Amino acid sequence: MPQIHDIEINDVDIPEIRTWLAAPPSVPNAPPVTVEIGVPVIDMPAFSPLDFEPDVKPPKVKPSKPKPPESPLTPEVKLPRKQPEQPKPVEVEEAKPLIQQVVEAIPTIPQATTVAASSVIGVSAALATPFLLKLIKPIVKKVMVKIQKTLGRQVKVESSWQRRKLQRARRK
Repeated sequence: MPQIHDIEINDVDIPEIRTWLAAPPSVPNAPPVTVEIGVPVIDMPAFSPLDFEPDVKPPKVKPSKPKPPESPLTPEVKLPRKQPEQPKPVEVEEAKPLIQQVVEAIPTIPQATTVAASSVIGVSAALATPFLLKLIKPIVKKVMVKIQKTLGRQVKVESSWQRRKLQRARRK
């Protein structure tokens, strides 16, 4: 087995601290908190407490003289002398057979035709709206162009198809 070598440790050197060169920390002789009652808890420079003494003293209030209590008036109570009315007899409807109830629930012919006509008009208007817009929009555009030409304004051509159409019209 090999031998273990000695570990050498250098001497520990502690340097001398020169306390006379360093300034001591400034600690006040007494804490700023006071125990006097009526002054602020912390002595702050240029601080004066509020004066809570009123300058004006309110006048003394004299108690009012108590009034003698008034005797309460007893209201007259009129008791009804009428005999209570007897309740009216309740009319009981006889139970109708199911077939008669169904017949009574069916709407009349004028009611059914009115509802059917209004629904047909609503549905047809909803379905015809895109077609009507395709028909009306070009007519409105043409009318607007004619109005602008009569006013003397220059008409702006918007689509390429319209520009080609305008060029072909100029060639002829």
